[in-house]
Amino acid sequence: MSALQQRNPVVPTNGSVGSSGADSESVGGAWLALAPRGTLRDVELAGARFDRTGPGPGFVRRLRETRPRLAIVLAPPAGWVDMLAAVAERRQRSSLRIVYLNDAAGVAQRLEALALGFDDALPMTIDPRELVGRIRLMLGGSRLPLVEARHSSIAPGIQLDLAARRVMKNGTEVHLRPKEFDLLALLAADPGRVFTREELVDVVWGSAYRGNVRTVDVHVRWLRAKIEDHPAQPRHVVTVRGSGYRLDPAGG
Repeated sequence: MSALQQRNPVVPTNGSVGSSGADSESVGGAWLALAPRGTLRDVELAGARFDRTGPGPGFVRRLRETRPRLAIVLAPPAGWVDMLAAVAERRQRSSLRIVYLNDAAGVAQRLEALALGFDDALPMTIDPRELVGRIRLMLGGSRLPLVEARHSSIAPGIQLDLAARRVMKNGTEVHLRPKEFDLLALLAADPGRVFTREELVDVVWGSAYRGNVRTVDVHVRWLRAKIEDHPAQPRHVVTVRGSGYRLDPAGG
């Protein structure tokens, strides 16, 4: 029997994401949360909007009938059967993303959730802004519908493969550092939108990062050197003076 089957970790009542409460369902947006009333309040304040459901058959039914883009599985109250149902639906529908949340001490359970097939597994103590940022990046941006295609053309000759974390330029793979890839993926999630350095740091480095936001400039310079034809005169990863950066697919 696995660690997840043996027990569910306890959600802290004073964590940064939420507190305990009774199971309930409410009407909401395109994200489904297996979570009691009173939990995930800070996440909602950070910009998320959920349909809520309790564990068991109700969760499975809502998952299949409402076809959400995202399902958050909070343990407890979620059990092993709920996790298996989420993974099974994820395998049937490639656009679905599933995230597991549990007590900060439950590292083994989070690793097992990842091995089972969850897209991410995080402690309940995660900063709500970081959680929302991670989810939006996972979904391909906060304003765009999730693209089902495995490969996306983000500019002439440049393809981005989110699942394999690969970038191709003119048919040749470009080897990016993890943060370089994440920066490009975030910019590509909403082409034309100007991202401030603070927004880029918050999503790519996480809210716990305490370094200089100018690290973004360094990583952008490295990124340009790899994907731009003329890095000193970039056409796609464009600086917006006084604001930040944007992706220009057309290279105007």
